[in-house]
Amino acid sequence: MSRIISLICFLCIFSFAAEESLFSNSAGPVSKGLSSRSSVAMSPSFAEVQVDSNYVLGPGDFLDIMLEERYLTVQIYPDGSVAIEECGSVIVGGKTFAEARGLILDLVAKRYKREYCFVQLAALKKFRVNAMGAVNQVGQQLVEPQTRLSFFIRQIGGTLPNANTEDVWVIREKDTLHVNYSAMSSKGKFDEDVMLEQGDRVYVPFVALGDNIALIFPGYRTSVAYQEDRTLQDYFELAGGSRMQNYGYKAVCVREPGKAPRWITLSEMKLTKVAPNTEVEFSVQEMLVYVGGAVNMIGRYAYNPSWHALDYAAAAGINPYVGTWSQIKVWRGNKPEALSLSVTEDQILPGDYIEVPRSHYETFKDVTLFLASLLTVVSSAFIIYVNYK
Repeated sequence: MSRIISLICFLCIFSFAAEESLFSNSAGPVSKGLSSRSSVAMSPSFAEVQVDSNYVLGPGDFLDIMLEERYLTVQIYPDGSVAIEECGSVIVGGKTFAEARGLILDLVAKRYKREYCFVQLAALKKFRVNAMGAVNQVGQQLVEPQTRLSFFIRQIGGTLPNANTEDVWVIREKDTLHVNYSAMSSKGKFDEDVMLEQGDRVYVPFVALGDNIALIFPGYRTSVAYQEDRTLQDYFELAGGSRMQNYGYKAVCVREPGKAPRWITLSEMKLTKVAPNTEVEFSVQEMLVYVGGAVNMIGRYAYNPSWHALDYAAAAGINPYVGTWSQIKVWRGNKPEALSLSVTEDQILPGDYIEVPRSHYETFKDVTLFLASLLTVVSSAFIIYVNYK
C-alpha cells in the first residue's frame, strides 16, 4: 500500500514539473530566473544614436522588465497600455521612456521591492512615413526607429532633377517643418537633419516652371530654383556638382534667353549672375579656335575666354608687312558666315575661324606680279606667232 501511495505522489510531482516546464517555455512573456527570453522577445532594432530617456514609447515597442528574480518581456498594445501579470496594466503610450519607467515601477512596487526591479527597452517600433512630390518612390515607406530625413530620402531613391530641395516639407500633425535639404547636404548643416516620427509626411516640391536655372553636366541634366542674388557657383553647389565625378571641365557655356551664347572659365562662376531660364552647360571637350591667312603659324589654338581676335592673331604670328589686323574676319556657325567684329572688344567663341587677310601692299604686289607674268606670256606668244608667220 505504501508503494502505491509513493508511486502516486511521484506521478503528481512529475506532472506538476512538466506543467511548470511547459508554462515557462510557452509563448507567454514570463520566465524564471536566468532562463532565456520568451518567443515574443525581440532583439533591439537598428538605431542611429543611443536611445535615451526622452524616447517616446508607442504601440510596437517592447520592454524588458526585471521583477526581483523574475524576468519578462512585454509589448505595448495598440491602446498604449502594457499588462504585467499579478500587477495590472498601465498606459505608457505617448510617454517618454523615463516617464513610462516610473509608472511601471510604481505599478510593480505593490507586489515587489522597487529597488530590485528594472525596466529597459527591448525592441523599438517601426513605422511608416508617407513620401510625396519630386521623389523617385512615392508612397508609404517602412522606416526604422530614429531615422533621419537625409537617410529617408536616400532610402526612397533620392529626389528628381526638377526637385526644389531648398524647401522640403516635413508635415507633422498640424505643424510643417521646412528643411533646406540642399544646404544640409552641401554645407553640412546637420541641425536641420530632423528625426522622423510616426505619422510624419515628407513632401518635396517641384521647381516652378519658368523660374529656374538648368544645369547640363555630361550625361545628366538638372535644375535649380532661380534667385536674384545667386551666382553660377551657388547654382553649381545647389545642383550637387561638387559631389559629382570631376570630368575635368574646360569651360562653361552660358545661354541666357534672348542673348548670344557666351563662354566663361570656372573661376568666373563666382562673379557671374544670370537671368531666369538660363541654361548652363559644363563642357569637358577641348575648346579650339582656328587661325588662318597671313600668319606664320596656321592651325588650332586652345580657346581662352579672355582672348579677342587680335590675341589669337598675335599668337599665330601675324606679320604686319604681309597681313593686316584691321580687316580680320571671323567665320562662325554650322553654315559659316563672315562676321566683321572688333578685334579688341568682341568675344571669340570655340570653333570660330579667324581669317587674317593680306595687306593691301602684298595684294598690289601679287597683282602686279601676276600682270607682269601674264604680259610676259602674251608677248612671248606674240613673238612666236610673228616669227612663225
